[in-house]
Amino acid sequence: MTSLILLTAALAAEGASTSEPNYAVLGQYGVLGVFAVILIWFAKFMINRETARADRLEAEVLRLNNVIAEKVIPALMSATMAVSESTEMLRDHQRDMRTNYGRRPSLEEGR
Repeated sequence: MTSLILLTAALAAEGASTSEPNYAVLGQYGVLGVFAVILIWFAKFMINRETARADRLEAEVLRLNNVIAEKVIPALMSATMAVSESTEMLRDHQRDMRTNYGRRPSLEEGR
């Protein structure tokens, strides 16, 4: 019980020094007041923690977007060009194969 009173007094002093509501009023309600103070403190702690986490993850997303823009997109563009060139070469090769299919080389062409 003494620790609950000390906790309530400490939280009341903390609340009185800032612009937050005065927790001493909750201390008048006994155990329920202490639980209310603990829940309020926990809620503030969790909100701050999740806000910091969201900020950290947003910074990571921005960093990864920059990496994609600087490195991945140029690599994909060069890969696309290589595939396009190889497709053209295969198309030309198939066209040459079709045009030369029925034609047999003569003996003079083979020399």
